[in-house]
Amino acid sequence: MTCFAFVALAVALGEPGIFGHYKLSVGPTEDDLKAVVLTAEIPAIPDRFDLLLRPMAGGGRIPIQRETGGGKTRLFWIAGEMKKGSEAEWLLTLFTVRAEEKPRLYAQPLPDGTIEIGREGALFTRLVAGPSDRKPYLYPILLDGLHMTRRYPMEDSPGEDKDHVHQRSFWFTHGVVEGVDFWAEGPKSGTIRRTKVLAAEGGDVFARIATANEWLAPGGKKLLDDEREHIFYDLDPAGRMIDFTVKLTATDGPVTFGDTKEGTFGIRLAESMKEKRGGRIESSRGQVGMKNAWGKPAEWIDYTGKVGDRTVGVAIFDHPASFRHPTTWHVRDYGLFAANPFGLRDFTGDRSKDGSHRLAKGESMTFRYRVLLHPGSTAEAQVAAAYRAFAGPPAARVEKAEAKRE
Repeated sequence: MTCFAFVALAVALGEPGIFGHYKLSVGPTEDDLKAVVLTAEIPAIPDRFDLLLRPMAGGGRIPIQRETGGGKTRLFWIAGEMKKGSEAEWLLTLFTVRAEEKPRLYAQPLPDGTIEIGREGALFTRLVAGPSDRKPYLYPILLDGLHMTRRYPMEDSPGEDKDHVHQRSFWFTHGVVEGVDFWAEGPKSGTIRRTKVLAAEGGDVFARIATANEWLAPGGKKLLDDEREHIFYDLDPAGRMIDFTVKLTATDGPVTFGDTKEGTFGIRLAESMKEKRGGRIESSRGQVGMKNAWGKPAEWIDYTGKVGDRTVGVAIFDHPASFRHPTTWHVRDYGLFAANPFGLRDFTGDRSKDGSHRLAKGESMTFRYRVLLHPGSTAEAQVAAAYRAFAGPPAARVEKAEAKRE
């Protein structure tokens, strides 16, 4: 893209001029990568400036997002696919006036406390955390209009099993927390209550929700504070991603997470996807099927199956910085799909082992996952390459550039 072409675009958009250019580059990559979320930093630029990102070799406009603070502007964009040994370059142009456009992805708080995530009016999901809910959860989770998680118990859907009322679509809890069951829902179970919405913001690359929550025993005693963040990406047509990070802090006294299979970061898939109905479970370590993958450590698991007449999948990635990576998996043939790093004794049946973990007062632990919702099989979606992009995205290089006029 030449400087002349950028000026022509600026005029077409009603922009009075160009402030400057940066070249952003990545590579050569060490392996095949898919759905690569890239970041770079440049000196802080005012919000009134607009940004245009295009491949250096030519092509269409690429969505880019920014966050400014501490004298820097951090940039975010996505490379759909990068082959091993490949390099990529982009030209970033700064315009002196920012166009008034709505972001591609929105995060909309609703009057009942629900926060809705979507793109240009098309719903992706909602974060539900009402006063009568026992925990925050995401529902529905849609991919091209398809329900990727079970509707029960949020809705009465014919043909779905009415088991495990606590398995609400997409959630984070645990079965033994200082002796309290937060996994189940009942009079003796704990409650995770949202105390504050820290952020709910849209953008051209991602939408983000950050909240503060507290874990309460049945009598109201607080056991934990948590801060959690959901980041939502639209990879159209390659699917969607949700990055989920939660930091748990024992604020009021020591807290022990007990060894149990009932936990921890869970998804209950659409009824038609479950292994009992022809779905397929595959792990990063080559384990296929519930009998081989249940209770075993792995960097990721992908669960694929049919929704309507389409083959789709949901993969959970465990980040290397997450607590007790690689996690072990509570994955079932009826559609439950959970990363659980605490179930060592339950998973192995070895009574001499203990997967519990104690947090002293003031101590914290952090869990970090990515969920990839994709069309096609595990191989077709290049799930392994998408995991590598999450675990170790390549660093971007930045240099000032001058766009040459042809």
